[in-house]
Amino acid sequence: MANAGVYQWRDAEGRVHFSDSAPTHAPSSNLTDQYDFSLPFEIVIEGMDYRVSSAVRERLTSHVRKIFAIYKQALEIDYPQSREFRIVIYGSEAEYRRYQRQVAPVLENSAGFYNSRNNQITTWGMADRHLLRLITHEVSHAISASHGRFVPTWLNEGLAEYFEQIQVAGLGARIPVSDYWLTILRRRGWAEQPPDLRIVLDAQHRDWYAANGPDSLSYAASWSLAWFLMDSKQGRTLIRDLLAQPHNPEQINTSALIDARWPGGLAGFTRDWRTWLGKASGSHGY
Repeated sequence: MANAGVYQWRDAEGRVHFSDSAPTHAPSSNLTDQYDFSLPFEIVIEGMDYRVSSAVRERLTSHVRKIFAIYKQALEIDYPQSREFRIVIYGSEAEYRRYQRQVAPVLENSAGFYNSRNNQITTWGMADRHLLRLITHEVSHAISASHGRFVPTWLNEGLAEYFEQIQVAGLGARIPVSDYWLTILRRRGWAEQPPDLRIVLDAQHRDWYAANGPDSLSYAASWSLAWFLMDSKQGRTLIRDLLAQPHNPEQINTSALIDARWPGGLAGFTRDWRTWLGKASGSHGY
């Protein structure tokens, strides 16, 4: 059908309806783009001595599709790959470790990883809830780095932690604030006395991980910056600009870009982030 899509409209009694074509008897909203989960590639989920249940396969596929859709719709970032996107799940951690040591020996303690060379996420068959969170985390890495540019670690991990919280239901999804990360930051007193954010924003990869500490402070800080930016059109524009920049891995200077483009500069950005941190709640709906 030429005009097939997703349309929302209300009847005379105020009840909401959805249809695949625009009704002729009532005004309607065209939600086709919002619920367009079509991808230019196939998602392949394969178990290695591991049976992927139909329920897990369905949930993984819906989460992956929704994350790709949010990147495209909210951040206007297209994934340039046309080859199949692979998710490989090993039956045991030992089997996964053998593979990981062959192809990514530096990731000794990882529970899963994305490899751009074969466009594949690899992990092992842990509990369904943990498996889903890990794969959604790695999908974000795959998209944010898909154009071959280096992505500053805080942004790469912050977006991955943001999307790891996604809750998909039907055609929609919500991404709530993480109480876990909020508690860590508030316990540190960052809402009252924030640090110099350049420590996070300009950290090289090794320094970001070195500063993580036992309470995963680098992850908490990066998640908060990503959630804060995703909370406004201005913030989402800044994320697009940051992902488009040809960053130098040895001399990261994202604070300078923020200083130049955020109202009030880096000081204004820090003030706005601190205000958000003090009252952060709720969720983003997609």
